[in-house]
Amino acid sequence: MTRVRLLAFNALSMLIANIVSKFVLFIGMIWLLQYLDAGLESTYYLVTAFAALIAMNFQDGMVSVTIRKVATDLENGAKYLGTLYLASTLLALCLALIGIAAAILYGRTQLDDPGHQGEFIKSAITFTLTYLIGYGAASAGAGFKAYEKLSLEAALLALQSFMNAGVYIYGAGQEWPLSQFFSWLLILNLIYVILVNIVLVAFVVKPALHFRINDAWDLFRESLGLGYATLLRTLQDRMHPFFIGRIAGHGFITQFSSANQLLVQLKFIPLSVRPALFPTLARKADEETDSFQVYSTALMKFLYLVAIPLMVLLIIARHQILPFVTSRDPTFSEIYALALQVYPFVAWAVALSFPSQVLRSLFVALKRPEYEFRTVLAGVISLAVLDLILINLIGVIGAAYGALACEFIILFYGLYLLHKIGRGLNVVGLFVLPSLCGIITNWLAEYAYSFHWLAGILSVLVVFPLLVLALRVVSPAEWAILREIIKPGSNAAAEQ
Repeated sequence: MTRVRLLAFNALSMLIANIVSKFVLFIGMIWLLQYLDAGLESTYYLVTAFAALIAMNFQDGMVSVTIRKVATDLENGAKYLGTLYLASTLLALCLALIGIAAAILYGRTQLDDPGHQGEFIKSAITFTLTYLIGYGAASAGAGFKAYEKLSLEAALLALQSFMNAGVYIYGAGQEWPLSQFFSWLLILNLIYVILVNIVLVAFVVKPALHFRINDAWDLFRESLGLGYATLLRTLQDRMHPFFIGRIAGHGFITQFSSANQLLVQLKFIPLSVRPALFPTLARKADEETDSFQVYSTALMKFLYLVAIPLMVLLIIARHQILPFVTSRDPTFSEIYALALQVYPFVAWAVALSFPSQVLRSLFVALKRPEYEFRTVLAGVISLAVLDLILINLIGVIGAAYGALACEFIILFYGLYLLHKIGRGLNVVGLFVLPSLCGIITNWLAEYAYSFHWLAGILSVLVVFPLLVLALRVVSPAEWAILREIIKPGSNAAAEQ
């Protein structure tokens, strides 16, 4: 199998697994939200935001650094994985203590309703521990990615989604308290982590268990910038409920989160494709040729070209989609009237995140992880400032404007930093032309959809590809990569 075909196979495996996973979990989440009242639904959003903020940060950076080390030095890969396991375990123990204390403090000081207070504390603790237990699966995932065995990880990911969705569906039918959902998720994900590590050892590689604290500390220190960047990325997606609750009121959280929670799930697409290409990008970053720029540009552009028509379809169908993401609360129409206005801005912000998510891999491959921290920091600071100002001035819709501005800043600042170190990409071809195609398609599709939903969908599927071809958005080198995937050995893009 040629290198390009292997990359495509791995990316497709993870993409299909994530599509299955997101679809199954989406059905499970709908089942859950259908029986939650508005107050408990807001608690659910707060719990998920809190747990992600506490748990998903520095370990992600250690995983990225480890994958790069293993990909460029397979001979010592087992030792690097062993170090990752030690560092992840120590970090998880520290964060568990912080998470438990923070959940109790936040629940008792920020939530007035005693019922919601107790449910939040129990739910936040169990869901945070679920994330931290997942560090074991993420460490195993580093082995799958570095050794390019992503089909195994994909199968396990799909299995996990069915397990979690089963909890949502069964628990909703039994009318469990919110904390009981998260308790069962904790148990099932512990079983999942054990299974993932058995598969890693049986089919990929056995991590070297001669742990050294100094090696673990060096790994943590080396990935510190990426850890901060991941923490900021988590803040970027999760900070809106906190600002909205503080400025506009707790009851307004759902107006933004209903649209945001649905659309940000689609970030799984770049996050699925990115790991498949990262080992190759890490090797090509050390070469003197321009192949690194060719692969980087192709990856970012193809993801953006996938994101735009997908988001346009979701935007024009928002009146039919949003009613599915709601509780049975009788104030549905009042709560979601503003959500319909928020939806298009969040959708375009998610579309921009497709290429911007790739920047992290490029910076790590180029041994410039600090650039990832700089770009995300600039975006999140802008987001915080805009949320504070705009939510006060114009309400919840201000958070949507901030989300779009944040992704715009991250993407263009990142492209500037690449240009600064001599690895610049073509901004017009990568961003401007695809965006123009998307804006024109969005305008025409909204008009066609007003006559019939099928006309709107067909206009997107026909107009956007025609505009991409007419404006020559895809370069000959990028077409060559696509041809190599379809017909191996047909051009010089093949890397044995």
